[in-house]
Amino acid sequence: MKYKILSLFLLIGVLVLMSCAPKGTNSVINVESLLREMTSREQLTYFPNQAFLTRHVSSYDRSSTSPSEKNWFHNWDMNQWEAIEETQNGKEYVLMDVKSPGAITHFWMTGAGKNRGQGTLRIYIDGNAKPVISQTIRSFVGQNKEVGYPLSCSVSPKTIADERGHNLYLPVPYAKSCKITYQSDLIIEGDNPWKVKSEILYYNIDYRVYDKGAVIESFTEKSIAQNKALIQATNQMLLNGRFSEENDLLEVKDFKIDLAPGEEMVIAKKDIGAAIQQLNMRIQEDVPTQSLRSVILKCTFDNNQTVWAPIGDFFGAGYRIDAYETRYNKVTVDGNLTSRWIMPFKNSCEIKLENVGKETVGITGSFHFVDYQWNNQSMHFYASWHQYTKEKTGGRKGMLGGNGTKDLNFVSLNGKGVFVGDVLTLFNDNLPYGKSAWSKKDGRFNESWWGEGDEKIYIDGEEFPSHFGTGTEDYYCYAWCKPEKFSHPFIAQPSGEGNLTPGYTVNTRVRALDVLPFNTSLRFDMELWHWNKATVNYAPTTFYYMIPGGKSNIKPDYEGAREEVLLDFEKLYPANE
Repeated sequence: MKYKILSLFLLIGVLVLMSCAPKGTNSVINVESLLREMTSREQLTYFPNQAFLTRHVSSYDRSSTSPSEKNWFHNWDMNQWEAIEETQNGKEYVLMDVKSPGAITHFWMTGAGKNRGQGTLRIYIDGNAKPVISQTIRSFVGQNKEVGYPLSCSVSPKTIADERGHNLYLPVPYAKSCKITYQSDLIIEGDNPWKVKSEILYYNIDYRVYDKGAVIESFTEKSIAQNKALIQATNQMLLNGRFSEENDLLEVKDFKIDLAPGEEMVIAKKDIGAAIQQLNMRIQEDVPTQSLRSVILKCTFDNNQTVWAPIGDFFGAGYRIDAYETRYNKVTVDGNLTSRWIMPFKNSCEIKLENVGKETVGITGSFHFVDYQWNNQSMHFYASWHQYTKEKTGGRKGMLGGNGTKDLNFVSLNGKGVFVGDVLTLFNDNLPYGKSAWSKKDGRFNESWWGEGDEKIYIDGEEFPSHFGTGTEDYYCYAWCKPEKFSHPFIAQPSGEGNLTPGYTVNTRVRALDVLPFNTSLRFDMELWHWNKATVNYAPTTFYYMIPGGKSNIKPDYEGAREEVLLDFEKLYPANE
């Protein structure tokens, strides 16, 4: 018993240490400083004082070379390596080889084939011949008992382990270089890993590139054990929804309104600098659907409107109440909606709700205001929303794309800021013919996955995206288009019904240490790649901070918000059509 009490006091001490640690300073970068940063909301609101860019490596199809070429939509996104090396261990497949100071911030993987994910992962730091990590890839990334949940996670628990996405959020910093390799005797080289019956590996790794002057304490084989208490405290804070700073409230502003069709109403206003720390809302309906899309949240900070989004999408609910919780959004089974993005302003803010629907909507809620120290690195919070309505996905495709495959723009930004997350709400009309994914009727196929397409993110004017992924479900950190629900501090699928059958899906990703700073511009595209000829309603919401003066290409989409929300596929694509 005395050991449990001692551990509890140790945990409390670490939490206090984290809450008192300075934010945004040019100090040593190590596991401790990065975990402290992960648990700070306020630090997100300041452009990084310690300059870095977030980069990405993955198993994307290397034959995709140019948007102007047909190869742009090639999707053999597996067993693609940076290099293959013959070493004293045998053949090692290189996943990442970076020769600059940095830190791994997020590692995702899944696999296929016999004994998938049981090969050896090795991480070599600063050119050392001995790896700091040498163990099976799944035991390090998604099922890491030494690190623990949720920093190591394998979703969804209801999905069999071999078909899950596996994630590691534990930072791995390095002062000079980092090489990651994978070794498995079950990998058979060939143009089509499925045909040669090879073990198949998919991977996505986000990492930071720091300026050369950065002082970094490199990860060692002892780092996890040495930081055990801090890692445990971080896991606890993530699970409890706590942050390292909990500022004293200046004011709680409650509201209760009935919003008529076409009406707009101011629900909060402040004429002195501060920040919104929490926003709560609830639609006064037993089963809200259309109203979650028809009521628009509009936030103006320092005379600049930066938030325009339907409240359901803003809170990550989409247009149905399905309970889930991440670090920044929460939806309860009884319809309470909570946002915990910090929204700072220098001089003033004005928050409005607008009803673009056909029915009067009752809404209650509250705003929590806190003190905030505005400086020249401070950024306003933005949220953009739009819908691709009745978007056609084209006909039957092979893995080399074609037949209507396209890139859909989530958002394009000009200015200086940090991209911090997104929500995708969609309805897939794929009709349920037969039991086989390949059964054909009327020119269409059953059980067609809509999300094969890859994210492509261009930062600061890149001609080729520095972030090129391996599939939409991989971007949202699960795998194999699985429909099971899951909820995690950084990722969630409140509903996955439309993944393999007609229906509705909501996917959320909020970024931790893998946030995306940009100095001049950011463009986020997602490939729309459907196995089948289908029609989708496809609505991305994006969250980002920008220095005042930044611009977004997404304008208020009143037409999309007025569209009837879909929970029945026959309304989108009649069965007799």
